[in-house]
Amino acid sequence: MNIKSFLFLISTSFFLSACGPEPSLIVPEEYKVGQKTFHKVCANCHGPDALGKNSKAPGLIDEDYLPANFSDKELIEQIINGSEKMPAQKNKVNATDIDEIIKYLRYSQKAAGLSAESDDDDDGDDPA
Repeated sequence: MNIKSFLFLISTSFFLSACGPEPSLIVPEEYKVGQKTFHKVCANCHGPDALGKNSKAPGLIDEDYLPANFSDKELIEQIINGSEKMPAQKNKVNATDIDEIIKYLRYSQKAAGLSAESDDDDDGDDPA
């Protein structure tokens, strides 16, 4: 094997290992930007479909993160400023990115069959 082939193999292996698994949830067109942004910024810790399985961080497709329990404002705050367990992401996303991520997460929660009575009170966006 020549040096060029070896370097190509190493760089390709590194690139592929740096990319996590692709999301498996197929979402309507209006949620694809949020899904793509989530995958780029959040999936490394929360998992490719925000389920948190075998990942560093909790799954967000969970009743604990429904709007009644964790509002959109709280999500925005968490994304921007982080917490004891989560690093701030303010240098990786802008306000539009955050809105799209939340829109995607809320859609994914409903698509998973999660709902609460007060979901209608969150922000007026009904992803279902």
